[in-house]
Amino acid sequence: MSLPPAADLGPISFSPGGEEWLEYTDGERRRRVGFHDYAALYAVPGLYERVFYEELGMCSSTVVVAAYGRARERAGADPAGERVLDLGAGNGGGGEALRALGVGHVVGLDLEPEARAAALRDRPGVYDDYLVGDLGAWDVEAVDALRARGLTAVLALAAVGAGHVPPPTLLRALGLLAPGGRFAFAVTPALMPGSEDPDGVATGYPQLLAELLTRGEELERQAYVHRRQTDGTPHDAVALVGRMG
Repeated sequence: MSLPPAADLGPISFSPGGEEWLEYTDGERRRRVGFHDYAALYAVPGLYERVFYEELGMCSSTVVVAAYGRARERAGADPAGERVLDLGAGNGGGGEALRALGVGHVVGLDLEPEARAAALRDRPGVYDDYLVGDLGAWDVEAVDALRARGLTAVLALAAVGAGHVPPPTLLRALGLLAPGGRFAFAVTPALMPGSEDPDGVATGYPQLLAELLTRGEELERQAYVHRRQTDGTPHDAVALVGRMG
């Protein structure tokens, strides 16, 4: 993944005992922002990549897009004809990985307006369109307009999990696909089908994903480390690729 030009951000430091905040250098001052304050992170060129890719080794864009690419190749699909929705697109790392596969049409969607601004700033031309908003709250006309783009796949590279995209919104995104459309997600193990983790079960994700795979077809499943947590422990994940029934 290419990294956007960045000012001298200095050493990155993290809050002790939890992922609450981080600090970086802005000129001659140290600045502190919330660990998940994505608007503040995206506003500084190169800061998001420095924190999550370089310091914490985040790799879901690479791993999940590669798994999607293998499934596409096995199906004999021409990447130039693929039309992909990058759900929770952030500042464009996933879109860039999709373009590297040769995907012909990529639409980004994120809740955060600053994510769109950062993607256009850091990776111009990666997205054919970049939409901002909560898909789960869109009216029928807006959803139909997105469906009319003829999407062939939905990818969520960091958005499937508690505190991110809720199950009804994910189902609405998948409803944009025709039967046979592909999906690829980065999923926390506690949310996978068959999970007995109480917090994971309470989200509704294990049941949703189990039903999705029962109606459709699982194409690939790969366990990997999404990133390190700030205390050095692994943040495990599963790349799940499937086809709509």
